[in-house]
Amino acid sequence: MKKILLVISVALCLMSCKKFLEEYSQSDLTPKSAEDYGEILYSDGYPSGVDAVQSWRVFLDDDVQAYVGGLNANAPAEVTTASSIYQWQPDFVIRATNAGFTDNLNIWESYYHWLLGANVALQNMDNATGARQLKDQLKGEAFAMRAFYHFMLVNLYAKPYNDSTTTPDKSPGIPIRITANLSDKPMVRNSVKEVYDQIAQDIDSATYLLDQNRTNLSPYRISFVAAHLLASRIYLYMEKWDKAIQHADVVLAYRPQLLDYNTLGGSPDPSNRPLSGANNIETVFTYGTVKDYSALGFYNVYNVSHDLADCFEADDLRSVIAFSPTPDFLKPYFTPDYGWQKIDNTAYGDKALGISWRNAEAYLNRAEACIQQYKATGDAAAASKALNSLNTLRSNRIDKTSFQPWGIQPADALLQMCRTERRRELFMEENHRWFDLRRYGMPSIKHLYMPDEATTQIYRLKPHDPAYVLPIPDKVINRNPALVQNPLFNGTRMPD
Repeated sequence: MKKILLVISVALCLMSCKKFLEEYSQSDLTPKSAEDYGEILYSDGYPSGVDAVQSWRVFLDDDVQAYVGGLNANAPAEVTTASSIYQWQPDFVIRATNAGFTDNLNIWESYYHWLLGANVALQNMDNATGARQLKDQLKGEAFAMRAFYHFMLVNLYAKPYNDSTTTPDKSPGIPIRITANLSDKPMVRNSVKEVYDQIAQDIDSATYLLDQNRTNLSPYRISFVAAHLLASRIYLYMEKWDKAIQHADVVLAYRPQLLDYNTLGGSPDPSNRPLSGANNIETVFTYGTVKDYSALGFYNVYNVSHDLADCFEADDLRSVIAFSPTPDFLKPYFTPDYGWQKIDNTAYGDKALGISWRNAEAYLNRAEACIQQYKATGDAAAASKALNSLNTLRSNRIDKTSFQPWGIQPADALLQMCRTERRRELFMEENHRWFDLRRYGMPSIKHLYMPDEATTQIYRLKPHDPAYVLPIPDKVINRNPALVQNPLFNGTRMPD
């Protein structure tokens, strides 16, 4: 089967689904059953679990800061290899590549490859042999992954759905890919609205199909709970509050349990008690690899920012378990003021899968949507539901000897409390903070950069900075001239 999948993987990149099937119709290796297409889905429709998906995302938002000194001052590659990403340079792909950054910087091509794998499964599943229950499960997974990949692409390479300067129907998005049939016709950019409409259609199909069986799968595959969590995220971004709440409710009806940080002993232990990943009770889906947190320079030079650390309350156990201040005696050896400790970055095998969706996000999605309802209508019941969600999460994160539940506040104050709580809970996980900053209105943020021990520079994103929308890779533009490049920052971005 591994040989078949290797051939399939190559074929997916070179020919249409129809041609691929015709090529193999003369042999016994032709995929015919639901199981066969399930294998295609797992090998080419999911990230591999071997290579990093998007390790460089950790350098983008305001939760990261550069620290130079001690031992890392003698390792210039760790400081400079990702510096162009950290500085939001418009040509960071070329600069980082030339500086020796070896992880994949062309996530555009990766997502479209996985979209093709999902589309092959969707396009052929109904005519395959096998039980309807299995077909529905596999189709549900494929619809969810297709929704997810379009969601990631449109949030990386287009303006946010709720951008105040335009409307989603007028904003260029990314090409929608819902067929496995390839052609020589260049793909053009659909509008942000069209992309989100397709995402919503796919995630609705996914939740419908996966709800038929509600199968409990391994955390490495999309389950019905994971699909509903993704749906709550999608509808939150679309500001469809009722639907965001509805899907979060499903997640928390089936997976309400949270890890109580009061039971963790007050210090990090990511090897035995990871705060994210397959071995955490909150995880409903995990993908990628520990390499997604192992880009050159991350951790030893680029680590938790003071801006992030300062937003935690004194009795918040996340500030001593999810990350921790560096003791003075370790500073000559570990320069960052804080060390990040959510996952075991020395793990291997199954434990090494690093990017996770956790049910804690469902509490936050539901809370934010309820607050927005409260803000729009003054409905006290919505405020109460939001507070219940936030207090449930916080009661498992704050020292139990001092925990006090939050009470009713004006809607704007409550919304800010929720957003800060979201930042505390989800920092360094997937693209949450970067995407949140975009949908919060693309505010001004800054990065402190140290080219050497004696120099600190400030690089700044201004409100609605062009860098909040990433440039489409030159390789993609050169191959498809029908694509229009995003507006770029003019020239080299300089420090203040």
